[in-house]
Amino acid sequence: MTAVSDLVTVVDRLLDPAGGCVWNRAQTHASLARYAVEESYELVDAIDSGDDDELREELGDVLYQVVLHAGLAESFDLEDVAAGARDKMVRRHPHVFGDERADTVEDVVRVWRAAKAAEKSSRRSVFDGVPRAMPPMERAVKLLERLEERGDSDAVVASVVAAAGAGARSGGAGGVPDAGAAGAGARSRAGGAVPDAGAVPDTGPGREVRVEGAGGAVVDAGWGTAVLAMIAEARGTGIDPIASLRAAVAELESAGRVGE
Repeated sequence: MTAVSDLVTVVDRLLDPAGGCVWNRAQTHASLARYAVEESYELVDAIDSGDDDELREELGDVLYQVVLHAGLAESFDLEDVAAGARDKMVRRHPHVFGDERADTVEDVVRVWRAAKAAEKSSRRSVFDGVPRAMPPMERAVKLLERLEERGDSDAVVASVVAAAGAGARSGGAGGVPDAGAAGAGARSRAGGAVPDAGAVPDTGPGREVRVEGAGGAVVDAGWGTAVLAMIAEARGTGIDPIASLRAAVAELESAGRVGE
């Protein structure tokens, strides 16, 4: 037996109605979903740390989630999961396992996209398959990537900004900056400066604003639109908005820990 098959045996024992673990047996795919997300974030932290021991441990935790979900499933098992992943990778690498030619990274991306498009031919939109549960910035970047593949990212972002601005103007004072204005902060960041807080407008009358929850947290669609435009502008200047924000948040944490 290998360590992987041993892990499957351990999970089967945990899920055994006779003598297994009460907690494990009570779980469902839905109840375990948040743990899959948490373990994935911990894996990213381990990758960022550069510590191989930590990376190995977190990869094991992610693998355990996969094995546990497969153990809970009634219509498939881990072998089916692995077979599906194997077959998908073979299909999407015809330049390795078939007669397709791909000599550059760009060629590989083209071949991958063509194979994926053939598999997902029933999809009606370029946005189909982008998880709604993704964090907003990550999802925004993924949607922008799909639009960039289609070739109309700038036009779609501009239409969103224009629509938000028109709504604000019809409601009175205030407004949403155009994509260029919203991206000014991103351009200044590319030059080494920190974006001015004024690059994102304050909440004002005529904006789509609502109150959420007992804490009174404000949801301002105009502010969100301006941030979306900044994300698009950052990508256009070669900035990775997700990695950039993660770096800034890491600095915030470090500064906040000083003196503890």
